[in-house]
Amino acid sequence: MNRNESYPASGVAALDVNLAWATLELVTDSVQDVQVLVSGNESDVDDLRTGLENGKLTVEQPAYGLTPRIAVVRWMQVVVRLPETWKGVIEAGTVAGCLRAVDLTGSDMALTTVSGDLSGSNLSAINLRARTVTGALNLVNVGAEQATVRTVSGLMHLHHGDFRQLRINSAASDVELDLDAPFDRLDVTTVAGDIRVLAPIRMGNITLRSATGRLRTNGVSITDEGPVLAASTVSGSLQVTCKEQ
Repeated sequence: MNRNESYPASGVAALDVNLAWATLELVTDSVQDVQVLVSGNESDVDDLRTGLENGKLTVEQPAYGLTPRIAVVRWMQVVVRLPETWKGVIEAGTVAGCLRAVDLTGSDMALTTVSGDLSGSNLSAINLRARTVTGALNLVNVGAEQATVRTVSGLMHLHHGDFRQLRINSAASDVELDLDAPFDRLDVTTVAGDIRVLAPIRMGNITLRSATGRLRTNGVSITDEGPVLAASTVSGSLQVTCKEQ
């Protein structure tokens, strides 16, 4: 079953999407209105609640959607298409499904999953938050004034990033950061994962707190000046490499 709804973009200042197990895709396109496109089993599509109130467009799957139905195959995909010129607040998450965000610009942007993978490309925001628990987290071409990226056991990769302040939290996975621009401050916390940072910096105030890990640099001098990189880990190591531009 398919279900399509449209809302005038001029009346939508914020987007709030809360799903249980459905997959979610947020994209911009050459459209005039904000479109919510839903595909799935008839009962699940009917249960999905949507509505626009006081400038906030809400798309919500009932909490009971997490309850498994034995011997019943369940699937649903929700796609939200935004006009290319739309810029607002985005809060979007799904518990057991995957989340994909492409070509989005917003003032505040929060993307979350629990067990599903989270991928984002060409994202721009003043404040950005991305979080998973067991799902992989992959961000490409992402920029923000301030950003927080968190995962527990999922793999984390961040390529071609541009941030002034960035905070990374991970438990068991390695952290790989490929930055296209110098940062003001970078805080990275892991438990067992190694930290690898590739950034266009020649010097920085770099510190590592670790029980057994080591700090290594390649083309980067450690000084009291320049960008601040503070890393904390129990057994992981920190590798900082200068990225040639």
